[in-house]
Amino acid sequence: METSTEPVARPHRARRWLLGLGVLVVLGLGVVGALFALRDRPEAQSVDSVVDRFRASTTVYSATTVPFDRPAVGVYEAVGSGRESLSVPPVSQTDGEVMPITVQDTAAGCWLWRIDYNTAHWHAYEYCPEGDELLLVRQENHQFWDFGVGSVTNVARFDCDPPPPIVVRDPDVGDRFGNRCAGTNSAVPGVAELEGTAVVDGIETLEIGGVEVRAVRQVRDGRFTGAQVGHVDETWWLAADTGLPLKVRRDIRVETDSIIGAVVYEEEGSWQLRSMTPRR
Repeated sequence: METSTEPVARPHRARRWLLGLGVLVVLGLGVVGALFALRDRPEAQSVDSVVDRFRASTTVYSATTVPFDRPAVGVYEAVGSGRESLSVPPVSQTDGEVMPITVQDTAAGCWLWRIDYNTAHWHAYEYCPEGDELLLVRQENHQFWDFGVGSVTNVARFDCDPPPPIVVRDPDVGDRFGNRCAGTNSAVPGVAELEGTAVVDGIETLEIGGVEVRAVRQVRDGRFTGAQVGHVDETWWLAADTGLPLKVRRDIRVETDSIIGAVVYEEEGSWQLRSMTPRR
């Protein structure tokens, strides 16, 4: 009888190999989890730093006559709260309790308004007066997301054509204005459109830092189509003489297709100016 020289299978070696693989997977997941847990989280944006940025970059355009009073330039302080989140990967960030708002003049009597929700998220609008209307020309949004193992920066720019009126002289309750803006996101392919209406919901007086300000309360309802789908539901209180935003409540939900399925972005929050006197 011949004796076989082939090695005898040892199941325990296979078990040790599988066990080692499992340990590596667990360790890998642990490292990813640890990096995610230790990722950078945005903080409240420093008002002082925004004032420094304003002083370094602002240009004052004088000798320009405009039908609407332009708001005082400088850095205002808004107080409130808010939250933004992504469904994939599940991550969120919060707004600062104090949010700096910058107002700067641009050419032809226009002005730029920007709110820094935190160190990773800001939103800006450019307004231009024309006749008895203050028009929205464009808006831009910047966000940074840190996932621990990587990060994403997204810059969205939407141009409005024709520019819709944001506020008009002596508005009546019930006045309705249509709007349509189209734009792109640096992190999302394709063009998205935001279309909706703005309705004058009331005229009231707000107390801002001890000063009574006549305000136009406006309800905005917008819908995204194209590269993104979703809604923007907001209520704005705008100074009747300048159009300066005084107070805002917002509820936003946008869905984007990706190779891993739908990614849902949600944003909600509210804020109100602390004072009508900006820092310069």
